[in-house]
Amino acid sequence: MNKFVLVAVAASLAFSQASAQSAYDSEIQSRVMALERLVRVQALPGGDFKTLDAALADEFVLVSFEGRSQSKTEVLASLRSLDSLHYVIQDMVVRVHGDTAIVTGRFQMSGLRGGKPFARQGRFVDTCLNSDGRWLIIASVSTPAS
Repeated sequence: MNKFVLVAVAASLAFSQASAQSAYDSEIQSRVMALERLVRVQALPGGDFKTLDAALADEFVLVSFEGRSQSKTEVLASLRSLDSLHYVIQDMVVRVHGDTAIVTGRFQMSGLRGGKPFARQGRFVDTCLNSDGRWLIIASVSTPAS
């Protein structure tokens, strides 16, 4: 009987920890998803460079559609050259791994640069890091999608 009680208590503790971890992961997923929406759907099209600067880590790197690697400074400069931008995200999924979150999804964007229209659609993978209780995007990769 004592073995049964011990096993039942151990199972209960394990379930309790798993449940607590699941709730924690769900909260983190929501926070990271909100960060992604803030950056991609509000700050990018709105030209909100203060928000973009705060959401992107100083060591942020983007691997673009064309395979070029760009620093945070280069990305912000490129965005400043846009006349307009419309951005839509779909199928976003967040996977939490401790203080790191991997975000995948699809995007469609269109706009004007130098008066010339452009449009792209693709997939993205973002890596986010919890730095002192604040989630930051540290890397992003975009690939074309049909």
